[in-house]
Amino acid sequence: MIAIERRSALEAYWQNATTHASMLVPGATASVTLWERRPLSILQVSAFATTIEDAGTRLADALQLALPPANRSHGDARLSLRSVGPGIWQLVGAPDGVPPVTALRQTLAGVATLVDLSHARTALHLVGGAAADILRKHCGLDLDSTRFPTGSSVSTRLSAIGMNLSRLNDQPTFELLLPRSCAEHALELLLGAGAEFGLRTSS
Repeated sequence: MIAIERRSALEAYWQNATTHASMLVPGATASVTLWERRPLSILQVSAFATTIEDAGTRLADALQLALPPANRSHGDARLSLRSVGPGIWQLVGAPDGVPPVTALRQTLAGVATLVDLSHARTALHLVGGAAADILRKHCGLDLDSTRFPTGSSVSTRLSAIGMNLSRLNDQPTFELLLPRSCAEHALELLLGAGAEFGLRTSS
C-alpha cells in the first residue's frame, strides 16, 4: 500500500518568507526557530475503562518500549510513546518507525481503540533558548526545566487551541501537536509572540 502524504496546512506561509520577516521587532536577535515536522505519523490508543492494564501491557510488548508514567514519554524521534491521559497513549514518529495500523489494531482488539491522527494534526517544533518564553505568552503551564523537563508530554492549550505539548530535549525543543484546522491561527500566535525574540521560521 502506498501512503499518501497530505499537503501541509501551512504551505502558503512557508512559501511567503516576507510575511514572517515583517513580524520581527527591528534589532531583535534570532534565538528561536519554528518549523513544521513532516512527514509524521500519529496514532492514538484509548483503552476501555476495564482494560487499561491489559491494553498497556499489549502496547508495550508490541512496541518493545516501557510504558511511560503519566504526562511523560519514552522513545526517540523515530518512535515516541506518550502517556497523555488515563489509559490514553499517543505514538508519534517517522512513518517507517510507527507500527502499521492494521497490525496494531489486531494486537489491541477487545481492549482499546486505535485512531490514526496523522492527517488531522500539524506538528510544530519551537527550538531555542527563548522557546519557553514564547510559549508562556499563550500557555499557562509552568515550563521551567525543573517542572517540565525533557520527556514531558501533556495535553494543554495554546490560547484557545487544544494541543499536546512535549519537551523533546534540553536545547530546548518543544513539539506542539495541534488540530490541522487551527494550524494557521497557532502559527500567527507564535509569530507574534516570538517577534521580540527574533523568531525565525524554517520550512
